[in-house]
Amino acid sequence: MRLLKAVLLSVVIMTLLVFPIEKNMLIQPISEVILMEQGIIVPSSGMAILSSSADDGTGYTVRVFDPESGRTILERNVTGSFRGRIVLEHSGPYYFSIRTMTPVTIAVRVINRYPSVAVLNIRYGLGTMSAFLLAVILLREGRRK
Repeated sequence: MRLLKAVLLSVVIMTLLVFPIEKNMLIQPISEVILMEQGIIVPSSGMAILSSSADDGTGYTVRVFDPESGRTILERNVTGSFRGRIVLEHSGPYYFSIRTMTPVTIAVRVINRYPSVAVLNIRYGLGTMSAFLLAVILLREGRRK
């Protein structure tokens, strides 16, 4: 019984301690520079700012693909410079590609990061169930004495 109480108490404590640590990590932006076709892994949901620059006459296509949902989030034909924003709905891989004959570099910066709803539901559910079970065990143990 002591082991069960210790496990439940540790789950409750870890659930509470992870929030300030996570908040500190999510404040830091993610930055990547993409040369041609490259995938990046985003550890959380958020808003991505894309910016690219090329010569005024250079035409190219900027594409962002989400392999988890199987859909293209952004596909834009651009001439010259480009600046845009997209919402990354979940953590995981996203593929950024540039279709062009001349070298074009695109910078990706992920800001306003936040955990996904699925992650929060799991965390809150696990913490709540652990706290509830610990309370029931402690209450039953207190009545026996």
